[in-house]
Amino acid sequence: MKLYFGFLLLIILLTILPVKSSIIFEEPQPETPSTPRVLNTDFYDDGTIVVRIIRVNDTTPLKICLEENLSIRIIYPNGTIKGFNILSDTLNIQSFNFCLYQNQSPLRFYAIKTNNLLFITYVVALDVNNPYTYEDWGMVIDLDGKIFSKIRLGASFVNTTTNEWLPAQDSITLNVHRDNGFIRVAPITNTTSILLNQYKINGDGVVQLLARTYMNYTTTPIENFANFATTDGYAIIYPNNTRICGIFLENGNPEVQVPFILYQIQSPLSKVIFLSCDVTIVKFGQTCILVLNTEPATVQNTFVKIDFLSKGSVYNITTFQYTSNLNVKDFGMKSLRYGGYFLFSTEPNINDKTKHNLYGYIMDDYGNRYDWNSSYLFITNAIDDILVLPNNTLVIPQPEFEQTWSLITTDLYKIESARDHGYGNLHIFSTTPKISDIIDPSEIKSLIIKFYDKIDLSPNRNVTILQDDGSEHGIIRQVISISNNNGAFVRFVDDYTIEITVIDSTFNQFGTKYYVLIDDGFVMSAELQEPIIGIQTTAWNFMTSNYSGGLTNMYKKHVNSSSIEGKVRLTDEGTSHFKIFEHNKIKVRDFFYNLTQELANAIPVGPERITTNGKYEIDTSVLPERYILYISIKKAKEITDTSVNLVANDLNALIQYKIITVIGSGEYSKYLDDEYGYVTIRRWIDENLGSLLGTIALNVVLLLISYLRKMFAIYTCGNAIEKFVSVIVFIIVDAPRGENIFITSIFFVIFPFIVNLRFAYKIIIDELKRNDFQILLKEFRELKDDLLKEGNDSIVEKGSEKDNNTNEIINKIDHIKNVNKLTKEAVIVRKELTRIKGELKEVCDLTKELEVVNELIETLEDSDKREVKIIVEKLKKINDLIEELIQVEDSTEELKIIKHLDELNKIIDELKKVNDNEIELEEDNEEIGREFAKELNKIKELIEELKESEKLKEQLFKVEVLMKGLEEKELINELENFNNFKKELQIININELKEEIKELNDHAEFTAGHIKEIVIKNDDSIKEEDIKDEEKVQLEKKYRNFSKWLRDYKDNKTIIIIFMILAGVDVTHLELLGSKLRIRIKNLSTRNIDINFNAKLSYAAKDDLFWGDVTNVFIEDIPTIFLQGFYISRVISFGFTPVYIISTSIIHLFTNIYYIYKYKN
Repeated sequence: MKLYFGFLLLIILLTILPVKSSIIFEEPQPETPSTPRVLNTDFYDDGTIVVRIIRVNDTTPLKICLEENLSIRIIYPNGTIKGFNILSDTLNIQSFNFCLYQNQSPLRFYAIKTNNLLFITYVVALDVNNPYTYEDWGMVIDLDGKIFSKIRLGASFVNTTTNEWLPAQDSITLNVHRDNGFIRVAPITNTTSILLNQYKINGDGVVQLLARTYMNYTTTPIENFANFATTDGYAIIYPNNTRICGIFLENGNPEVQVPFILYQIQSPLSKVIFLSCDVTIVKFGQTCILVLNTEPATVQNTFVKIDFLSKGSVYNITTFQYTSNLNVKDFGMKSLRYGGYFLFSTEPNINDKTKHNLYGYIMDDYGNRYDWNSSYLFITNAIDDILVLPNNTLVIPQPEFEQTWSLITTDLYKIESARDHGYGNLHIFSTTPKISDIIDPSEIKSLIIKFYDKIDLSPNRNVTILQDDGSEHGIIRQVISISNNNGAFVRFVDDYTIEITVIDSTFNQFGTKYYVLIDDGFVMSAELQEPIIGIQTTAWNFMTSNYSGGLTNMYKKHVNSSSIEGKVRLTDEGTSHFKIFEHNKIKVRDFFYNLTQELANAIPVGPERITTNGKYEIDTSVLPERYILYISIKKAKEITDTSVNLVANDLNALIQYKIITVIGSGEYSKYLDDEYGYVTIRRWIDENLGSLLGTIALNVVLLLISYLRKMFAIYTCGNAIEKFVSVIVFIIVDAPRGENIFITSIFFVIFPFIVNLRFAYKIIIDELKRNDFQILLKEFRELKDDLLKEGNDSIVEKGSEKDNNTNEIINKIDHIKNVNKLTKEAVIVRKELTRIKGELKEVCDLTKELEVVNELIETLEDSDKREVKIIVEKLKKINDLIEELIQVEDSTEELKIIKHLDELNKIIDELKKVNDNEIELEEDNEEIGREFAKELNKIKELIEELKESEKLKEQLFKVEVLMKGLEEKELINELENFNNFKKELQIININELKEEIKELNDHAEFTAGHIKEIVIKNDDSIKEEDIKDEEKVQLEKKYRNFSKWLRDYKDNKTIIIIFMILAGVDVTHLELLGSKLRIRIKNLSTRNIDINFNAKLSYAAKDDLFWGDVTNVFIEDIPTIFLQGFYISRVISFGFTPVYIISTSIIHLFTNIYYIYKYKN
């Protein structure tokens, strides 16, 4: 149960000078009257006093026992007193702990600095009647009585001779810095060993065992041990026959340093009456005071003062005889922070045994004595547990009366008071800035510390600059040492003075208190190479000045600033650590959260101002690769908040100098790369404005060229090349930054390239393999004749009765081969007819339009001008089609094959009859026959469709006859536009006849005469000048059929190889072959190069382009857009390339859709 008491603090100024004040406290009246007594006292470094109050239980007359509760009173430096009472049942401590055994209490307490905690030691007995079952335990409680943890310390000591349990045989010594824990020294029952355990209490109040050491000790009793804390650990000093020996233990290290000898005489030590050691505050090293008798025994005791260093070497011994009236039977010594030692003894008061007389004096390091007053006599209570506080104040418990207990305090003489400048360290002469100075954060660049003695620097020791946030530990701003390559921040000004460089982020808060801590041993004596104590309190503190700008400027600078986006990079170790859980979203989220919290605390700003979206990317500029993380700084909301620019600068400095800042010691921030720092991300438009304007200009130029050349394919292909190059740049520069994006990007470049190349290859090969239809028809006819001849031979053989089985098998095999050959040839014919059909598509369209015009003209009335207008519009459209058609060289050449369709049709009919008979007679050839019949039917259908093209001539002449009777001038003008196309058709007839003449000359002479008559007859209808004009027109043709363009010129074949590669980028590049560009290079390798891009793609080529564009939409455009969008969503910052790829891909997608629509129609 916790009790909070009011306090009665009475400060009585006595006329006797040594007494500074008196503290009197009256306890509440208990149910059973018993006087409260001060049993134990302890203190914290800030001067807070802790007192244990006990009441004797009068119901146990056989032994001295106490009321079973823990009563603690805390006296704070400002005079406030509070406390608590906790019953033994709440503590779960057995009753025998509240009794005294040989004036020793099993229950003791120690003031641990960590969070102002108390460490309580007590005993647990498994069997109270068996002392060998007794165990020492420890408990951590705070100053409100809250229990944090318990720990088993070890078995209690038992005298094996008497089988008597001896409590309080162990001793606990606090570290020089209480946060570092304590050491427990305890004898082990029935052995000659001593157990040395080092402990530390963490921030959660849990006791942790740091190190365990065993030490053999066989001579004098344990009470003659001297345990004390050194600057870097602990020391155990003990007598051993003729010597005084010692060992050192480093903090947290179980290894014992080599034992050393402090003092040695030739005759044995008869008895060590007193042994006390402590760290020397003013001088260097440690000091031990011995009071001893030597053999042969003398009535006079000898004082020996031994000064030694942390390595065990003794550098001074002072010996003097005891000449005072101190009672050496109850002798004590306490080291004083202002130099010297307080030696004291107590003895019972003759008149009142509840009181003790306290005697004492102060001795300096040279053995000189200083009395504390004229009589140097004080009265204490019977327990006489006195304290000397860090400020040289002596606290003396006074005899208790009724329900009142009291303490008096007095100042002890400060021998080295002249060296005290307020730092709590008498080695420091001065500092810059001084204590309580007000500094300008923007101007201070270093700290200066001057010492009284010549100094050297020690490794692995720190100077820590902290910001006072009201907590016990403050906020670490900078940590400096000469270890870990950060010695550049410390330099000597002279032999006595050092200068510490301060980074910009250290003092980054206006109107804020800062203080500096110095580790013990950061500097050491240059002469003795012995560590010098540092500063472990807030004594060296100073303030930063308030912001000097006006409120308006401050508001603009702080509140109106926009948020900043930035990034940090992990070290190699950090990247390896991050990769362990990078696919675990929860752990990644926790990592980012904890990292931002540590960064916010390090700056320091509110945690809501340091945020992240959880994005990370790979930095490929270093090897091995490292991860970059996104960190954002939100803008200030209040005038008092630090502006985002200052926060960004501070964060950058903290990371770059993490070796001296808290960043380097954070659980997560330690993984940040100090070479990278915090890099702010510029706005995308600011970063890429030049690239954006450049690409816009490039596209405008491409559009202008396309417009001037009237060839949209120029822009389309230019856009495709831009996109392709951008993707390559993206793969090389950007893709490695995104996880799993590099391989995917490569796939979506190579795969579409191969597909486009395949389409281009098919188009080129198909055009190069185009067949002359007359030759093809001749081959088809010959194969048909062979098949028919084979059938006749088979019938003859049957008629002559030569039907042996061998001949029959051979005939069947030959028959199947011939059918297969004919089927393959039929496939070739069918494909060629299909191509021809495509080439005649424009002719068919023209025929349909002429039919419509003819119908309109036939129904036209003389007065119907509206109908005339419609006819004119139709004729204009027809003339446009004609103009487009006649721009292609030999554009109507495909019409020549129409005259061969009847012959082909006749061959098909004959073959169908043969095939039907074969199916009926030979069941084994059924599949071959069906395939053969299928091809024949397809050819038949194509023949019928192609015959439609023959109507073109009929419609042309018909429209000419009908329009001659019209008077409309506009109609007559449109009619004249038909002449060129009509002449082209007539030239086709002439050329056809000339070819027939050449063919028939080899067969019969008289046929040539007949053909000549036909030619002469046709020549009469066409004037010679018209033919010459037509030939002139032919020279002005703009396009040539693709297949002929490929075959005619060697340079064209060379250029097509280049275009096949370009077609791998985008198959639409083949459209450029018809862009009407012309390349002329003279005197190159003894010949001229003249390449004219005037190829007219065939219908089949456009059909392949159609499917190529459809394929590109799904394997290139859409995946690229999604991939780049995914990349942008994953990486922290992206450059111009992915955005440009998305824009070009969108343009490319729409151009592909345009071409799909164009080719489809």
